[in-house]
Amino acid sequence: MAYIFPAVMIGGPPNAGKSVLTYSLTHALRELNIDHYVIRAHPDGDGDWFQQIEPDQVRAIHVRGRWTDEFVQAICTALAHRHLPLLVDVGGLPTEEQKRMFLYCTHSLLLLRADKPEIADMWRQIAAQNGLLPLANLYSSLDGNLIINAESPVIEGVMTGLRRQTMASGPLFDLLVARLASLFAFDKRELQEIHFRLAPVELVIDLDMFVQRWSPQARRWQPDMLPRLLAELPSDTPLALYGRAPNWVYGALVCHTGQDAFYQYDARLGWVLPPPLQLDLSDMPELHNNIRIQSLQKELDASLERQEEITLVNMSLTSKYLDYMQTASLHFPSVSATRGLILSGAVPHWLLTALVRTYANTGVPWIACYQPQLQGATIVVSHTPMHIIGDVIALPASWAAFS
Repeated sequence: MAYIFPAVMIGGPPNAGKSVLTYSLTHALRELNIDHYVIRAHPDGDGDWFQQIEPDQVRAIHVRGRWTDEFVQAICTALAHRHLPLLVDVGGLPTEEQKRMFLYCTHSLLLLRADKPEIADMWRQIAAQNGLLPLANLYSSLDGNLIINAESPVIEGVMTGLRRQTMASGPLFDLLVARLASLFAFDKRELQEIHFRLAPVELVIDLDMFVQRWSPQARRWQPDMLPRLLAELPSDTPLALYGRAPNWVYGALVCHTGQDAFYQYDARLGWVLPPPLQLDLSDMPELHNNIRIQSLQKELDASLERQEEITLVNMSLTSKYLDYMQTASLHFPSVSATRGLILSGAVPHWLLTALVRTYANTGVPWIACYQPQLQGATIVVSHTPMHIIGDVIALPASWAAFS
């Protein structure tokens, strides 16, 4: 399915507001029920959560990565094998090696700065040299008046106020949303039917359908929806999971299937299984308490802390991208079967589900997945009446230092 769908490069100099604009655009497209995916083709750790939580929380958990050849190749592979229309948020000063990512894009949306004319010229050249069809050439200004210079064929003007923790708005932003909505206007039902036909098992769960049916106005999953979801689905049955949902929804469903096949749809990879993982058994978790263990690997940094009745495992990708085929070389810390477990970290859903399934087999009493927007961790599997699936538990006081 490579190159069937458009991929819009959102480029421009550093600190122009590209991440804020990208988040605002994807949020608006979701509101219009437009299927698409955002690839953040730069390893600085920004994601939707960066806009959705308070600035002090961002400083606590935001970890910047670094450019590597592996990261660039992984992005190129994801772009080449896309399964949905893409918004591609790219770094502000790409090297020649990094510029090869743009060969896989189809359109450009440039957000430039008037005080950086040389960098603005560089971005125009990048778009032209890669044959990208221009959707918009804009300038960004924190203050001043919004200006629309042209609405077609290329949108031109000045966007203002693209600050962290804000949403873009106004007539110029509305023009961008309308243009993207038109470009991404694939029939949703047809897209889903294509993806569903490719599912490796018979039972396909459309997560978006549940939210729309239960709470049309909510548009987001809430932890108290988990028990109802699990009650409506057969347990210990192979299933394929499709749709946008928080990590804790995926974590709960992978355990609901027991040891049966659990496929999940990844916009970069298509249908994938949680890969098998290895636990590092060299440590004896039952002998330690209130300690921190740091495990540094090339692809992943895993930290472990034990406090009272909870084990905290936090992960971060050192390159901000992890190849699905690399997991066989990764090792994760073993945990005590007498403590509950909290999993945290900006990792792909397929890795999160693999971790939940792996740790669930160790006999831990419960597992919860941390989500910054909730300021807590949602219970996804439990063998004790003290912790019910769907409950959100507060983190230990030392969490800020840990994360």
